[in-house]
Amino acid sequence: MSHLFRRVSKNLSSFPTRSLSSRRSNFSTATPPYLLLGSDIVGDSPCGGKLVNFNLYDPKTQKHVKIENQTLTKELNESKWIGSSRGWLASMNKNDSTVHLSNPSKKKTISLPPLTRDKFEHLVNVSVSSSDCCVVAVKFYGSRVSLCRLGDSEWTRVDVPCPSFHSSTVIYSERDERFYLNNCNPDYTGPTDLTPTSNPGLLTPVSGYMRFPFSNFLEEMPEQEEETCLSRFKIQQQLVQSSSGQSFIVCWFVERFTDRGEAAPWGDTSYNNNNKEGLCKKTHKIMVFRQDEEQRLGPHTDDIGDLCIFLGDNEAFCLSAKDYPGLNPNSVYFGGHGSGFGICDLATRTISYLSDSPPPSGRMFWIPPSSA
Repeated sequence: MSHLFRRVSKNLSSFPTRSLSSRRSNFSTATPPYLLLGSDIVGDSPCGGKLVNFNLYDPKTQKHVKIENQTLTKELNESKWIGSSRGWLASMNKNDSTVHLSNPSKKKTISLPPLTRDKFEHLVNVSVSSSDCCVVAVKFYGSRVSLCRLGDSEWTRVDVPCPSFHSSTVIYSERDERFYLNNCNPDYTGPTDLTPTSNPGLLTPVSGYMRFPFSNFLEEMPEQEEETCLSRFKIQQQLVQSSSGQSFIVCWFVERFTDRGEAAPWGDTSYNNNNKEGLCKKTHKIMVFRQDEEQRLGPHTDDIGDLCIFLGDNEAFCLSAKDYPGLNPNSVYFGGHGSGFGICDLATRTISYLSDSPPPSGRMFWIPPSSA
């Protein structure tokens, strides 16, 4: 599989992967953003938890970073990471389903009530509001999002129309002071205010984001990738907003290959069961559509200025390359969904993979600065 990953990576990239070096650091000096690649248990802690080394990737220096001998409490050690938002890492305890927010740089952890879910419900992402009365939103595949305000004794369930919002992510908009679920169907005509009327104390509204129609989606696709061939890809649409309030819909195209290097279309169900373990996933392309509120269109763009967009299993976010020297402006950094991690240069439409090793197992989270 390692050999296949390298071969496919070279076939898809327009320029070679970057050689990576490593350095040791600590959370007080490791400035976000960075990508959480995993952790290694190295011992027991006096509090009954574990000592771990965190493995990170720093996109500013293009180096792997190891944060050594960090203490995980017993509760956190028994939890799995479920998301990241605004400098917080969210985890869920495997035993009692309690949710914890951890800010590694501030060495602060907040505990929330158990988040009950159906056995077959899969989680999409987590978002944390930036208001003084902090609210946490957890989006599941299907027809609900759950919210909890710090200090609440239970989570509030918000039912959303399905399938229009089935696989949507949730983000918090500082500009509009509300949570948005990205609507993947531009023809949707149902309700957009999803805030439950039964809970007037829920301070942060929940809305469906009604994206504008993509004005030139197929025109930007090469002839062999037109609508009849889109089943080759799994296309995830993510809503992201900059600190200045600009809104973008980002389409992330992921394709699959067999261990022989042959394409395995997502629309071909024969690969969905016995052959899953033999498949390699790769990011094929990324397209950004600016949400033009004056013209009410979503034109494709290759120019987002000095902004960088970060996509993963985290809440998508934007940063200015001017504020974080070393980042590549006008780019999308991606990581997760089994497709490795890398960067898409929007101007040249090229993808560079930041490692030629097989992608880490499990979910991958870009951890933003607390203010992002």
